[in-house]
Amino acid sequence: MTGFVCAIPLIASIFGGCAAPAAFAVGYVEGEYVLVAPIEIAEISAISAARGDRVAAGEVLVQLERSDTEIAVAQATASLAQAESQLADLRQGKRPQEIAVLEATLNSARAQAVDADLTYSRQNDLLKRGIAAQSAFDDASTARDVARANVAQAEANLAVARLPARVDQIAAAEAAVAQARAVLENARWRLSKRSLSIPQAGVVFDIIRNTGEVAGPQAPVLSVLPDGAVKLRLYVPESALSAVAVGSRLTVHCDGCGTGMTASVTYVATDPEFTPPVIYSLDSRQKLVYLVEARPDPGANALKPGQIVDVDLDLAAAGR
Repeated sequence: MTGFVCAIPLIASIFGGCAAPAAFAVGYVEGEYVLVAPIEIAEISAISAARGDRVAAGEVLVQLERSDTEIAVAQATASLAQAESQLADLRQGKRPQEIAVLEATLNSARAQAVDADLTYSRQNDLLKRGIAAQSAFDDASTARDVARANVAQAEANLAVARLPARVDQIAAAEAAVAQARAVLENARWRLSKRSLSIPQAGVVFDIIRNTGEVAGPQAPVLSVLPDGAVKLRLYVPESALSAVAVGSRLTVHCDGCGTGMTASVTYVATDPEFTPPVIYSLDSRQKLVYLVEARPDPGANALKPGQIVDVDLDLAAAGR
């Protein structure tokens, strides 16, 4: 009899027994927006997206002023080249031109030594024959010794010139090269961050700052809602809290959303709160409820931030 009465709309509207069963919980859809902001303060040069535009993953949305970072890259590149040149110079010793000068000095010293040896031999022979004085022989002997010492000194100078720098000098130069390379990598990284994008596809929700304004880590340029980045914030009466837990399956209903949408519970609050204003009703405004968050299953594209939803426990899933 009740089913027949409820089938007649006019009677059903005034017959209390025809009221639809209450939902397990009521709540709303919340978007998890991505704020697109630079890592450091910079002026906005161009914005290539408008509010409501769909953007692809990795698509450049904002260009920031690049002059300072381009200069930093150029300076770091020059510093690295200088450090590498200094290291190469220390590793190879003197320049070829300097080596050539030292080789010529050695050849001259050797020629003088040969001449000094001949003079010494001649003065020694003359002294033995009683023709030369002892002083002349002594002068020739001293000149020979000096010439030989000059040869030894020239050979030592040439050998040292052909050696690379000391080990500690080379180690210091290698460290300078590593430091300069790190500075260059950092400068290039900073330059790359002057083009802003997001790793997921989505829809531009809002333009927060415009071209010519200054953006920074705490001053984003725009916000994007990535695909699927929504969650349900539900409010469960205390009497029903024991029926839900993390992992519980829910059936989701909302106006114009169609059927078959489901979600999984990801969070259950431990402290109660009063029903929030967004879902006030005459029956629930004074009740204590518990916040429950749920993640819609993939494919729930009809859910939009701000929508009011009600959910039921998926009894079939709960029974498994």
